Amino acid sequence: MTFAEKLKELRKQKGISQEQLAEKIYVSRQAITKWESGNGIPDIENLISISNLFNESLDSLLSEEKSLISKHEFLYESRTEYDFDSPKKIDLRLGTAHEVIIEKTKDEKILVIAASNKLSYLAQQVKVKIVENKKRMDVVVKHSADLSDIAAEENLFILIKIPERFVADVELTSELENLKIRDITFDAIEFDGKAKFVSVTNACGHVELNTNSNLNIQVKAAKGKLDLNQIHAVSKIRFDENQKYYLKNAGRFTRFIDSNSNILIGKRNLEDPSEATDLIVELNGWKSEAQILNTEQEKENESDSE
Repeated sequence: MTFAEKLKELRKQKGISQEQLAEKIYVSRQAITKWESGNGIPDIENLISISNLFNESLDSLLSEEKSLISKHEFLYESRTEYDFDSPKKIDLRLGTAHEVIIEKTKDEKILVIAASNKLSYLAQQVKVKIVENKKRMDVVVKHSADLSDIAAEENLFILIKIPERFVADVELTSELENLKIRDITFDAIEFDGKAKFVSVTNACGHVELNTNSNLNIQVKAAKGKLDLNQIHAVSKIRFDENQKYYLKNAGRFTRFIDSNSNILIGKRNLEDPSEATDLIVELNGWKSEAQILNTEQEKENESDSE
């Protein structure tokens, strides 16, 4: 089912008109008509609003709208490859982009794909430089002076494929809309910068998010640890209904909130789980909140309110 079909079906199931849906997510009725006609897909902020309204994960909404970068359907694309010979710490300095995807490859080369449908001079405007030594590899994406940060944030997609034999520690610095970590096993991936949406899917390792942005995070089939290091931020974490997790409130004046905005964990808790779990979610920093959105719990809440 396409996104257009899915949106129309969800709207009708909820018994609301296009105009009512538009009012709920603060867009025009014409925008709803456009999306339901298959003439476009909402931006990430509107997708998140739709996801929250209908209690549907973004993966479910976009199940048939696979990322263009995975299907290599961009008009403009540039590729950079580099051979690996041993595990190394990888430092990714990617600058500004709309979306960054990190996943594994069975090849023994790291592959960096920069892609866009609107940046017709992509090959001249976006350059990838890779430098390595025995223990470290630096991947730097540089923009030419005539490519604005706004244009990059709206139109630049970057895919990083790392050889599964050599994945170790990854440090990522970027300002972006979407960060996707998927189908990969690693020691640690540490993100510094700005983001709006983060998804961790079928991934195993320690993910550390150092950002004061208000994040929307989706987690599915993840194992290991997820750290949120934030100051004065309010983030939302949506777990797949089969995801097992443990919440650890390790910050100062930080707390976990449930889907009804009630306090789940308000006191500092530094204890590790007493029983086995797939994922430990640790909230660090100062005066930040993380709202836990669980698909199964939300459906129960919705039935209670009917």
